[in-house]
Amino acid sequence: MSLRLQQTLGWVLVAFGGLIYLTFRPTTILMFYIADSMGLMPSVMSWRSWMATWQPAEFWVYSLPGGLWASAYILLVYGLLSRQPALLRLTVTSSIPMVGVVSELLQGVHCLPGVFDWTDLSCYATPLVLLYIYEIIKNKTICHGWIASTVSN
Repeated sequence: MSLRLQQTLGWVLVAFGGLIYLTFRPTTILMFYIADSMGLMPSVMSWRSWMATWQPAEFWVYSLPGGLWASAYILLVYGLLSRQPALLRLTVTSSIPMVGVVSELLQGVHCLPGVFDWTDLSCYATPLVLLYIYEIIKNKTICHGWIASTVSN
């Protein structure tokens, strides 16, 4: 995938996740204060009114945006770091989505406020797994190094 396409897709995912939030989430979240400060609330409220008859499943409203944003972060940062060593690229690229995974797990053991949700966890983890699979396929030295160390042990 070209860098330009990768970056465009990343921003489309950010926008789609934001649109879901602005359409279906309660107006008390931070995104609405930002929209209000930008003078966008009349348009946002008109959009919400127009979409009010559609009630998507909870997955679309509460889990999917996090997965979209995790995917967008991976695409955008991976593109910026495309010429860096694989370990640096993977570490930085996976950092924010990994925060989502860890926060869900900590909610599950009651070390962090919130409600553990398997769907949220899978929405954060799926882009990470796909990133690692892509990187292993793309950079055969990671795969060969892992196989060699596994076989020698």
